[in-house]
This record gives sequence, structure tokens and C-alpha cells, in this order.
Amino acid sequence: MNTLHLVRKSAFTHNDFAQCLSMFAQDDAIVFMDDGCYNLNHTLIKSLLERMGKNINLNVISSHAQARAIDNHLNVKCIAMSDLVDLTFTHKQVITWQ
Repeated sequence: MNTLHLVRKSAFTHNDFAQCLSMFAQDDAIVFMDDGCYNLNHTLIKSLLERMGKNINLNVISSHAQARAIDNHLNVKCIAMSDLVDLTFTHKQVITWQ
């Protein structure tokens, strides 16, 4: 079953992203939003990429990353909020980590 994981908190201050990764499967997707955008600079994202490879479906709400001056050095797919709505319909379930 493919799951859309919405990560809203930073792993620098909460353990939600680590919990998300413990449940993450190959056909799942992650969307970083709100303070979850800071996870693009956390070591957990590097371990996820090492474990799952480059074909992982990672997204970030572009306006949320820009508001926090987050550099997308990992080339994570930048999406708009309207794209998030589309993603909720293409996944069997949605989990919000907040």
C-alpha cells in the first residue's frame, strides 16, 4: 500500500521524521511542509537516501521552503499546495506527522 507522508515538524526539535522513516516503504512519498522543510538539512534525510536510493519520491512545498530560506541542495521536487491535493488522491492513505 502506498502512503503519502506529510512531515510538518523539524527533526532538529521533534522525533516525528524518525518515526515516519521507520514506517516508510519504497512506493511511499514524503512531502515536507511547514517546519518539516528543515529536514532537508538533517542527517536523517541523508540516511534515507542511502537506504532507499535516488528513486525515492521526496517533495517540498516550495513556498514553505522559501519562507524558511531552505536551500534545496538535494534537488527534492518542489511543489505547490495544489500539487499536494493531487498527491492525496494518488496514494491509498495519508499520514500527517505533526
